[in-house]
Amino acid sequence: MKYIIKQLGRSVEVSEANSSILVYRIPYQDLIGGADSILKVKNKFIVYILFGENENGRDVVYVGKSKNGLKNRPTSHEDLYSHWDYCYILTQFEERTFFNDGTIQYIEDQVNKRVNSINHYENKTTQTTGGTANRNDEEDCDVYLQKAYLMLDVLGLDLITFMQDKSDPDDGIDDLQSDIIVPDGVYHMSRKLKNWGNKTAKGQMQVANGKYILLKGSDVCPNEGKGLFDAVRVKRESANVIDNVLQEDIVFSSPTGPAVFVLGCSANGWTTWKDVDEEPIDKYRK
Repeated sequence: MKYIIKQLGRSVEVSEANSSILVYRIPYQDLIGGADSILKVKNKFIVYILFGENENGRDVVYVGKSKNGLKNRPTSHEDLYSHWDYCYILTQFEERTFFNDGTIQYIEDQVNKRVNSINHYENKTTQTTGGTANRNDEEDCDVYLQKAYLMLDVLGLDLITFMQDKSDPDDGIDDLQSDIIVPDGVYHMSRKLKNWGNKTAKGQMQVANGKYILLKGSDVCPNEGKGLFDAVRVKRESANVIDNVLQEDIVFSSPTGPAVFVLGCSANGWTTWKDVDEEPIDKYRK
């Protein structure tokens, strides 16, 4: 993937040709000095991630949102941590795109859940909610985030790699939630994928006795993206899939494994799989 990278003083801007996605890394001290006027962020709807190094060996983050750009809001969290180093900004080039009150709330919530699930960082975010975005907007946000995570990785913030859980060596995934009980039953997921010509990947997963079983008949994206775990790639390569339809059940030990298998890229199974009421199984972690 080729990105357009611009140095703006001490800040860095990353974008992609023919895309509206725009990601920044800004030194926190520059924010205090008025970086908004320097960067000229046109779209005032943003989601931001504060990052600070922790002398105890575990870095610290905070996830927030603003509908007034960089003014005031990202610099109002020094009560949570006093040594912020960088502020990462997720936004789009222009106003009047799908970024609005509802969608930045949804993106904030998804990023916060991502931070919690990968278990790299000490998360100072206390609470987020899914917002009022409609399903079409949520799908746009999901596609946006798949690319934004890669851009953040270029800028040095890893929200892709899941820490490996020794209890789940077959998945190579760290959900770190072995004590969470998801009720036995069948759950579903669907996501429109631009890297599959806007086709929709669909899956059904049965939970039984603590195992997460991806059911035959699931529609599997044939393409692979960054963040696909090696163990899941091996399962995809050896699985019986005809015309992108899974012909056999496959057992995993976490909900993230089957989600990654269906999508072909990094995913958070706790927020991807939903019950009959369209609620993500993440609710069982709360």
